[in-house]
Amino acid sequence: MTPRITSPLPLLATLALCASGFAQGAVDLRVTAKKGASVWLLQQTTLSQSIDAQGMMLGCEQSLNRVLQFTVKDVDDKGQRLVEARIARVYGEFDLPMGMGAANFDSAAAPVAADDDEGDGGGGMDMSGGMKALLLAGAGKTFTAKVDARGQVVELLDDAKALLQSTPTPALTGRMLGAPTLNEDALKELVVEAFGERPATPIAVGGSWQRQAPATQAIAPATTQMDLKLAKADAATCEIAITGAIDKVAAATPAEPVDDGADDDSDPQAAAERNIRETLLMKNGKLTGSCRIARADGFVAAADATASVDVEMSAGPWGEVSMSLKSTKKLTRTTADAAAPKKAEATKAAGKPAAPATGGGKK
Repeated sequence: MTPRITSPLPLLATLALCASGFAQGAVDLRVTAKKGASVWLLQQTTLSQSIDAQGMMLGCEQSLNRVLQFTVKDVDDKGQRLVEARIARVYGEFDLPMGMGAANFDSAAAPVAADDDEGDGGGGMDMSGGMKALLLAGAGKTFTAKVDARGQVVELLDDAKALLQSTPTPALTGRMLGAPTLNEDALKELVVEAFGERPATPIAVGGSWQRQAPATQAIAPATTQMDLKLAKADAATCEIAITGAIDKVAAATPAEPVDDGADDDSDPQAAAERNIRETLLMKNGKLTGSCRIARADGFVAAADATASVDVEMSAGPWGEVSMSLKSTKKLTRTTADAAAPKKAEATKAAGKPAAPATGGGKK
């Protein structure tokens, strides 16, 4: 009797369907991080600016790195998580104005002595101290947030509010040099990034959704309208593709002015701020990036984003100013060791030469 040979095709087709079934069906991206789960992340941000101020062409660069730890302290019956966020270390470098070199900063390094003129540019006038204070804002601090099942912050707790009260706010000059604002939106975004981008409902590969996020490093308040798509999904990770548009926030209807006897025109800072609000235009604002979520522990595995925007404004004493800004952000897993400075970083002196400013107007 001749043995019957069964075609392998049905079996192969079944195996293929099983392998692809995860991607074909709807994927539920609710946060799965359990109580006690913790992750260390390194956030690396760079900012490049090209500035045309009354024909004088200026350029400046900035790098800002944060070592962050996120720990799930509790999970309630609604799936909300109490998350402790720790800004363990902040370090980086930025260009000083007028070709005066570059200054380094590191919250984990030994403090600079009061009589040390490091970074002062000569003449006993510290040109970097204020900028360093803005960049180091939040370093060594911990705050707590309530996070919903989709990784969005529903509430910042009192320790976060206390942190914000102690955080300096950049003035106009600082914002034009790229000083970040560690405000409520920025704290929320730190926590959101730890869990990655997630849709409100289960979604199939290729499906898309939207989210509006603040652009916290803008010269003036701006938002980023993000278009997100689940690009890949398997048992280990889910990958989200990100594109977006950056634009200025529409000005709110002003309230009736209060006559306190002060003349805004006598305050150059107030006049410049008003001119910026009234004249600022943002063009060509765009964002591209990606995000991978680790399914095993429920935190982000890695993420990257590149944003760019052109800005035009009337800046009071600086006259008409146009700027091109580009920022890159990279988020990767790290360990507690990253919170301690390397020996070379702890002793590295500031003062790297910077390209001198050029004048004479546009060619």
